[in-house]
Amino acid sequence: MAEVMSVREQQRCTWEYFAVDLAAAAFASALVTPWVTAIDKIVFNKATTGASVMSSVRKWTSKPKATFASLFIPFLVYFGTYATANLFDSFNAIQHDLDPSIVCSTPAKFAATTTVSSSLCIFKDAYFSRMASGSPVPLLSYALFSLRDAVTIYASFNLPNMLAPKLAEFPFSSITPFAEIFKSDESRLKMAQLFMPAASQIVSTPIHLLGLDLCARQSWMPIRERLSVIRQYTSFAAPLRMMRVLPSFGIGSVANTGFRKSMMTQVM
Repeated sequence: MAEVMSVREQQRCTWEYFAVDLAAAAFASALVTPWVTAIDKIVFNKATTGASVMSSVRKWTSKPKATFASLFIPFLVYFGTYATANLFDSFNAIQHDLDPSIVCSTPAKFAATTTVSSSLCIFKDAYFSRMASGSPVPLLSYALFSLRDAVTIYASFNLPNMLAPKLAEFPFSSITPFAEIFKSDESRLKMAQLFMPAASQIVSTPIHLLGLDLCARQSWMPIRERLSVIRQYTSFAAPLRMMRVLPSFGIGSVANTGFRKSMMTQVM
C-alpha cells in the first residue's frame, strides 16, 4: 500500500510540475507578446511596402479590435516555445531525480523547442504574409524562416547555459559595476539569456529579410538585386529585431525562468 501511495504521490508531483510549466509559459508570453507583435509588424511593413513606423502605428490604433485579435497567434508562438522548454526541464529533472527548477541544456530540448517554435513561427509568418500579399508563401521562404528560428532558438535556450560559466573568466567581470552582475551563477545566466538572443539577430536578420523579400516579390530576379534589398534594410531591421528579441527571448526567457522557479518552490 505504501508503494502504491508513493507512486500516486510521484504522479501528483509530476502533474504539478507540468501545471507550473504551462502557467509560467502563459505569464511570460502575455508579458512580451504586445511589444514583439508591434515590432514584427513594423519590420514586415517596412520590408514589404516601405511603410514608415508612424504610418504603421496609425493603422493599428485606428483598428483596436483587429489589433488586439492579431495578438493571439503571436501569443501561441511564445507560449508553445516556453512551454516546450519548461516541460523538457521537468522531464529531465524527473528522469535524473534533480531539482525541477533547474534549467537544462540538452540536444533533445534544442530539437524540440526549435521544432515547435519554428512550426508556430512559420505558421504565423505565412498567415500574416498571405493577409498582406494574398499569395501563397514560397517554399524557400519557409526554409529561410526555419533557419532564422533555429539560430534564434539555439542562442536563446542552449548558448546561455554554455556561455554563463565562462562569463566569470572575462577580464571585466571583476571590475565595478560588472563584479556585482557576474558574481553568481544565476546572475551570469540571466545576463547570457538577455545578451545572446539579441546578438544572434546579426545572423538571423538578413535571413529573415530574404524570406520576406521572396514573399513580397515572387517573380524571378537576380540574387544580386535581392541582396541589395537586404543590405538596404538590415541596418534598419537588425536593431529593431534586437529590440524585438530582447523581450521575447531575453526578458521573456528570464521571466519564464523566474516564474517557473518561483512557482516550483511552492509545489516541491
